[in-house]
Amino acid sequence: MSVRQPGSVPKDAQVASRRGGFTLIELMIVAAVVGILAGLAIPNLRTMLYKARAVEIAAEMDVVRHAVLDYQADNMLWPAEAAAGVVPTGLAANLPGNYSFVKEGYQLDYENWALPSGLPGDPNARALIGVSVVVDDVTMGNALVEFLGSAILLSVSTTHTIAIDRN
Repeated sequence: MSVRQPGSVPKDAQVASRRGGFTLIELMIVAAVVGILAGLAIPNLRTMLYKARAVEIAAEMDVVRHAVLDYQADNMLWPAEAAAGVVPTGLAANLPGNYSFVKEGYQLDYENWALPSGLPGDPNARALIGVSVVVDDVTMGNALVEFLGSAILLSVSTTHTIAIDRN
């Protein structure tokens, strides 16, 4: 049995009292690791947000495509051309309630182009029907082109068009 001096602290108690918190170095290392992980994740997050938005835009273009095909089936003619962001006359009945061609960051455009001399692969075609999207952000347009791929008929600057039909 050992004799203890009055006021002295046993060695076990000394070790326990020193480890009550984190040192500044430990906290700095953890902060550096978290910063590195965030630096790796944030660019991927932006890319994924652009890709998700491209899917949303493609879905909106498909809504318009279905409405145009329904209109054509009901009326035996295609809707008349309208300006970008404007729902063509008569097409609203085939779209979901209060549907707008103007969305946050982009606008849709229905295309009804007359072709006086036909198309290179189809000289008998007299009209080309399509849906265009005009995006505000070039990066968003690039994500849309990547998503739609060969479905895109025409891309000029921030306007991208898919064909619905040619007749």
